[in-house]
Amino acid sequence: MVFTMPQALYPVLADQQFGGGPGVVGLLYAAPALGALIGAATSGWTGRAGGHALIGAVLLWGLSLTRFGATSYLPLALVLLALAGLGDLISETLRSALLQHGTPDELRGRVSGLWMVQATVSPALGNAAVGLLAELTGARAAVVVGGLFCVAATLVVAAAFPALRHARLALSPVSPESLEWSESSDEADAGHGDAETPAKGSAR
Repeated sequence: MVFTMPQALYPVLADQQFGGGPGVVGLLYAAPALGALIGAATSGWTGRAGGHALIGAVLLWGLSLTRFGATSYLPLALVLLALAGLGDLISETLRSALLQHGTPDELRGRVSGLWMVQATVSPALGNAAVGLLAELTGARAAVVVGGLFCVAATLVVAAAFPALRHARLALSPVSPESLEWSESSDEADAGHGDAETPAKGSAR
């Protein structure tokens, strides 16, 4: 997804591809956020998902941006960007969850730090790469090439790492027994605390 960051090209695309101005640029920026919002509101199912859903979400991102680069019809472009934002949100959710689930406790802090670094640096590098590619091929071609590269790279990774395809989030449901134990423990702690509290006037 690093090579499929079209945000740096929005002003050029708004002018050359859609014949618009600042208002169109704003719509291009807003569409992925709307898709991500929809994804966040409907993401409860991701707790039961895994590697296949992750691969599908990244493919949705790449395919949507590939088609976005090939259209001059603004309403369709906004829908495609919203789909890309949806795919990005789902893939980010699953990537983070699978990473945390598969990381040993003693390494989780370091891995989380590295993850934050890549999450901060990758979009900037991606926009720079797409911008440089646009200098050579044009803005629309750069978006299409970036999307196709994302799709191809995703398929290669999925084929090369079967464990990723079959990865699952082993979520353990809370059992009634654990809830009963927790309530009993809380009551015992409360009673113990009361026993340790001296009555008023007992100590002189």
